Amino acid sequence: MHIGINAQLLSFSQNYRNGGISRYIRYLLTELALHPGQHDYTIFVNGSDTAARLGVQHPQLTFVPATWSEARPATRVAWEQLTLPTLLRQRGIQVFHSPANVLPEFLPRGCAGVVTLHDLAFLRMPEVLTRPKRIYHRTFTVRSLRRATQIIAVSESTRRDLTELLEISPERVSTVYPCIDERFTRVLAEEELRAFRERQGLTGGFLLYMGTLEPRKNIPTLLDAYARLRQQTGTQVKLVLAGGKGWLYETIFARVQALGLEEEVIFPGFVNDTEQPLWYRAASAFVYPSLYEGFGIPVAEALACGIPVVTSTISSLPEAGAGLALTIDPYDSNAMAEALQTALTDSAFQERCRTMAPSVLERFSAGAMVRQTIAVYEKAVTPHVAQQSISSLTSVDESKIGYGTIREQQ
Repeated sequence: MHIGINAQLLSFSQNYRNGGISRYIRYLLTELALHPGQHDYTIFVNGSDTAARLGVQHPQLTFVPATWSEARPATRVAWEQLTLPTLLRQRGIQVFHSPANVLPEFLPRGCAGVVTLHDLAFLRMPEVLTRPKRIYHRTFTVRSLRRATQIIAVSESTRRDLTELLEISPERVSTVYPCIDERFTRVLAEEELRAFRERQGLTGGFLLYMGTLEPRKNIPTLLDAYARLRQQTGTQVKLVLAGGKGWLYETIFARVQALGLEEEVIFPGFVNDTEQPLWYRAASAFVYPSLYEGFGIPVAEALACGIPVVTSTISSLPEAGAGLALTIDPYDSNAMAEALQTALTDSAFQERCRTMAPSVLERFSAGAMVRQTIAVYEKAVTPHVAQQSISSLTSVDESKIGYGTIREQQ
């Protein structure tokens, strides 16, 4: 088959654009270059140097660059909807994969559409997104999901959301977990970790959160739990909130000040790829109390590094926790404080996380992700499945949508 992949959101910038979806695309392309199967691939990228920066090549992979600033999403959307269909037709693409929620409105005749859905936050918890993003997803993502030949869901939780909220037939949906990058497999010497802690001024140990600073991540509740932990146990362990600023992040800094934690909470900003394993492995424990995630790859990455993890009981996070992470009600700061104390002091739990790290890497491997993705491509071209994908472009029945609410932080 000739397969097209839209990699416009692949980014090498050192900010939030180089986040979850960009990394998903990067790992997919890197592994396809190693194990492409019997198919040929045309990869549509942003920037003439993207293929070189990606560092992969294979005779079965062809890169087609477009050029515009990453900071111009309206231009990208126009290109995807107006220009890309012509390119697919000219190149004879048989299966087109969008790794980021949205397909072109008009695919060429005979071209199957595969879309990866990362989450349905715009339906489950619309208040955690800006209004333009809600409108975009309600317009383009919903229509793409209804028209797609096959859908890749990044977790069983996301797969269930598709069935419950949009009544998508389960036969059209395959769960394919994202993968953990190989850089997390390298074991770091204790001397290197000690030197890193010294450079960061964290020799007394630290709790780590890594992700975008935005409402969905539930950081104000984490700050309440951390303040309670300090009050109840007297711990001197710092709290590191690593990640780029998303939107409505001002409430986080306001809560730090209100709790008098200016000297205890560290904001290192966006962490680049090279330093991520250092931050994980140097941490005393990792905490990710998000209110909703399509998957939650930082949870799996931390576990792959052998670090104790505390995360939420909701959405996909128990799946990312692989049966190892401590899971708590993300709205309960008391339970969160208790779990953090367990992660910091329970030697048996800490040893189990270290011992089971290789099994987490195996469960979320790049090889497994690509094998399963190629299987979806092959399934998409069968006439029976293609017929099943035809559905009406009706609007979302909002009576079936379960709207979550971010509870007011006390």
